[in-house]
Amino acid sequence: MAIKFSRETLKGLTKTNGDFHLSHRFGLEIDGITIGGIHKVDGIEFEAEVVEYNDGEDAWTHCRPGVLKPGRITVERDFSSTKEFYSWRKEVIDGKANRKSISVIFHNDKGDEAKRLNLFNCFPAKWHGPALNSKSSGHATERLEIVFEECKFA
Repeated sequence: MAIKFSRETLKGLTKTNGDFHLSHRFGLEIDGITIGGIHKVDGIEFEAEVVEYNDGEDAWTHCRPGVLKPGRITVERDFSSTKEFYSWRKEVIDGKANRKSISVIFHNDKGDEAKRLNLFNCFPAKWHGPALNSKSSGHATERLEIVFEECKFA
């Protein structure tokens, strides 16, 4: 018997109108302020250390979850006359680790918010300036590597 996949089948699983979230329909907020010109958010992952241990005379090595590791994302956007990314990184360099909250917002086909991933205690670890090339006609972009301590879907 063939398995039938339809919008109705997916509705209960995805809590959407039956479609999975598309990777190009997203937005980004930093401390509740929408940031424009974002091309890419990459590296969304959150992990725990794996602690190995031996138990008595058992020949197997066992594992258990350890402490949570901070996550790291990279945000890429158009390089323009605004300096938000660089200024935030400069604050950290100057010893003012101004931690912020970030929300990655997934949009449905209508452009409405479908899901939100909130990242907490974020600070920029690295700023990448634009790569310049006289033979390219593309936009100059900047990237910000951001460390976060906690993430939750809302």
